[in-house]
Amino acid sequence: MRLGRKFFYLFEMICGFLFLWLTGLLSGENVWLNSMSPVIYGRDVYISVSKLTESFSDGLIGSWAPLWLTQKERAAFSGNSINELYPSDSVLAAVYAENHPDSESGGTGAAGVPVNSEGGQTSGDEAAQAVNAPVTSGEGMIYTVDMLKDYNYFVNSFYAIDSTTYAPDGLLDAENFMNMDLSIDLQGEGPKILIYHTHSQEAFADSRPGEWQDTVVGLGENLKNNLETRYGISVLHLTDTFDVIDGVTDRSAAYTYAEQRVREVLEEYPSIKVVIDLHRDGVAESTRLVTEIDGKETAQLMFLNGLCRTAANGPIEYLQNPYLTENLAFSFKLQVKAAQYYPDLMRRIYLRSYQYNLHILPRSLLVECGAQTNTVEEVQNAMPLLADLLYLVLSGN
Repeated sequence: MRLGRKFFYLFEMICGFLFLWLTGLLSGENVWLNSMSPVIYGRDVYISVSKLTESFSDGLIGSWAPLWLTQKERAAFSGNSINELYPSDSVLAAVYAENHPDSESGGTGAAGVPVNSEGGQTSGDEAAQAVNAPVTSGEGMIYTVDMLKDYNYFVNSFYAIDSTTYAPDGLLDAENFMNMDLSIDLQGEGPKILIYHTHSQEAFADSRPGEWQDTVVGLGENLKNNLETRYGISVLHLTDTFDVIDGVTDRSAAYTYAEQRVREVLEEYPSIKVVIDLHRDGVAESTRLVTEIDGKETAQLMFLNGLCRTAANGPIEYLQNPYLTENLAFSFKLQVKAAQYYPDLMRRIYLRSYQYNLHILPRSLLVECGAQTNTVEEVQNAMPLLADLLYLVLSGN
């Protein structure tokens, strides 16, 4: 009798373990959903002892709202490594073309002449014309509304969703984003764009100590110069420091300090319609976020959007964003232009839980320019390209 009870207890333990594994609470991979929907979720099933603790915590991130409840919105894609969650546009285009042979795909498109990276000063009514706009890449992807009606294709193509958050039904709407007019009047008095840096101390692999030109602040100055000299767009570059307190780097309240200062600037310059927070990412030391564009080694960029909600508790009441839809549309439209003109420049848009001061204006943008493993030259090479994308979206071209 005692032996039978022991076997019963052992059987219960085995069943419990299998339940945790199959549902993703233990392994971080929903084996049941993967086996039922390999086309949608397409993820390899594995258990790594070294990652067991991390996977278990990921599985329990939503308390007893298990991982599979948010799995659909996490935009997983088969073949991604743990350090690189962003399949290339060429892979996604090939997958889509195979399944939609009659759809419009990449090719040559918008008119223009090659980018003059040195650029000349533009003036008058010609300042915002397409004379300096880039030429569509022959390898680029021209997305259409019809192509993006496939929700899973749309999400897999454009987003990497952090496991701590989720995108509720209706939030990621490709047709709405595509049709939203985010152009502005690029002429007239006063600055149109504000560039600032919540984390001004972020530097790069070969940055010289004490040289602001080698930090994200230097990137902001480069972006400002490109927008002004090549497109005639007036830009204000805010170089204030928000992440140093009493001479020591301290990020604990950087976003709070930055919001206060940015709002002061917007009150002083009501002409500003676009706010850009320029950062660099932090990745594993073995990760290199670099591509070659026009013969130059160029750091890859990433837009980040905060959804103001967690997988565990839903919307964060004290961190709401009245411009969330506009923010998402802005980063999406920039991503679409990048796919068309510079196919390998962008990583997928990263969606996280919090707000990141993107609630300040409808056209608020957080950009991650490369990472600490990139060189200063690589990240600087990306700034003219970012200027091109901003011009194309803001001008309505």
